Amino acid sequence: MPDVATPDTLSSTPVAAEPAASVIEGRVDAVQAGRIYGWAWDRSYPTDRLTVELRAELPDGRSVVLGRALADRPREDLVGGNFGDGHHAFEADLEIPAGLDPTRVVAVAAAPSTGTIATFAQPSAEEKLLERTLAPHLVRIGAGLDAARRDHQQIAAGQQGIARLLRETQERIAAGQAGTGAAAAQQAALSDALHSLQERVAGLEVFLVRMDTTLRGFDDALKVKSAKSHAPTIIAALASAVGAFAATVIGLAIFG
Repeated sequence: MPDVATPDTLSSTPVAAEPAASVIEGRVDAVQAGRIYGWAWDRSYPTDRLTVELRAELPDGRSVVLGRALADRPREDLVGGNFGDGHHAFEADLEIPAGLDPTRVVAVAAAPSTGTIATFAQPSAEEKLLERTLAPHLVRIGAGLDAARRDHQQIAAGQQGIARLLRETQERIAAGQAGTGAAAAQQAALSDALHSLQERVAGLEVFLVRMDTTLRGFDDALKVKSAKSHAPTIIAALASAVGAFAATVIGLAIFG
C-alpha cells in the first residue's frame, strides 16, 4: 500500500509570500540642448534605483534606443515631495537622429525588484503652459509657507517661554519667596509674551486667508485650460497640501 502524506506533513511546507507589486512613478521633465532630465522611482521599493532607457520612435515606426541612465541623482523637490530619500532623478546626453522630433523621446523605467516596466512621455503643450502659469505663484506660496513655518517656530519658542514664566511664578508663590517687585516684574513679562503670541497668531490667520484667496483665483483663471490638461489634479493636490499645512500651523500655534 503506498504511503499517504499526513495533514501535518503537508502543512509544514512554508508558502512563499508574494512580492509586492511595483508602483512606478516618474516623469520626463525636459529635453534641452541635447540632454534629457527627469526622475523615476518605485513606490513599493523606495530604496531601489531604476534603470531608465531613452527611446524614440522613428518616422518609419521603428523604435530606437538613444541612451540609458540610472535614476539615482539627488533632487530637493523629490525630497520635499516625500519620494523616498529623493535620490531618484536622472540626466543623460542624447544624440537625436536628424529629422527626429525631440518631443517623441520617451523614458522607459525598469524596476529591479520586480522587472516591471513603465513608460513616461514628455509633458504636453497644455501641461507645459499650465506649469509656466503656476510656477511664479507656487514660488510665492512656497516663500509664504516658509515664513509661516518660521513664525510657528517662534511662536513655539514663545509658548515655551510663557510656560517657563508661569512655572517660575507658581513656584515662587507656592514657596512664599516672591516679593512684591519680583511678582510685578513676572506679571509684566508674562503679559508682554502673551501679547506677542496673540499678534503672531493674528498674522498667521491673515496670511492663510490671503493664501486661500490666491488659490481660488488660480482655480478661476485656469478653468478654461483644465479641460484638456491635468490642471484639476494639480490644483487639487496643491490645495490639499496647502490646506493640510495651514491646518497644522494654526493648530500648533493655538493649541501648542
